[in-house]
Amino acid sequence: MKIAIIGGGNMGGAIAKGIAAGSLVPASNLTVTAHTQKTLDKIKSFHAEINTTLDNRMAVQGADLIIIAVKPWLLEDVVAGFRDLLDYSCQSVASVVAGVSFDRLQTMLDNGSGISPVMYRIIPNTAISLGESVTFIAACGASDEQLKFVVSLFDELGQTIVVEESMMVAGTSLASCGIAFALKYLDVSIQGGVELGFTPEESRAIVMQTMRGALEMMQHNQTMPQTEIDKVTTPGGITLKGLAAMEEAGFVPAVKEGLFKSR
Repeated sequence: MKIAIIGGGNMGGAIAKGIAAGSLVPASNLTVTAHTQKTLDKIKSFHAEINTTLDNRMAVQGADLIIIAVKPWLLEDVVAGFRDLLDYSCQSVASVVAGVSFDRLQTMLDNGSGISPVMYRIIPNTAISLGESVTFIAACGASDEQLKFVVSLFDELGQTIVVEESMMVAGTSLASCGIAFALKYLDVSIQGGVELGFTPEESRAIVMQTMRGALEMMQHNQTMPQTEIDKVTTPGGITLKGLAAMEEAGFVPAVKEGLFKSR
């Protein structure tokens, strides 16, 4: 299996780094493109055997899977630059570009061959750079075996969830945007810790370990958050008072509003 990643920026580079570190595809079977040599040098620093080039047309030739990871406003021009070279009888295309439907992607990929390409929409989050992403995958025209391979590929970069295309927007809100929402809670908690008298460094360490502990309890006990909350709260206790104050200040509707507005 040979893979070309078109666009070696933050997301494309993180995917390349993860694939090269994984066990499914040798780094020597991976080719990554970018606009600048500086970016390609950074990609090379991940693994010396990764192939790099400034030429998208060179990269796609011979690739079994082409992963497109460019900015949304560049997608159409980028695809137009190499689609005439693609053979959809043996080459599949995956888009990591948010908000671009299969219908629109197929229109962009139309090279007059009369063959519809096997396509994937893939939405990771930024934790993919650490192998801790939640990655949503939707497939169009893929066999079970083809989909299984792509899922296995991204399973090495975190947790993969296969969804219908209609759920990609919701997945983006909950996990891709959601990582920023989770960090915002941490940010506010750290600020609060400073106001309570801790140094910023102390507050950061306390909040991070508290969050690790909360997540580990949910994971170990296979529980939902409210179950663990109930273990901490007692009638009239300070935790319950704090939760009530957060509710009164609009915490719950604010979180939900953020999710809904990011769709």
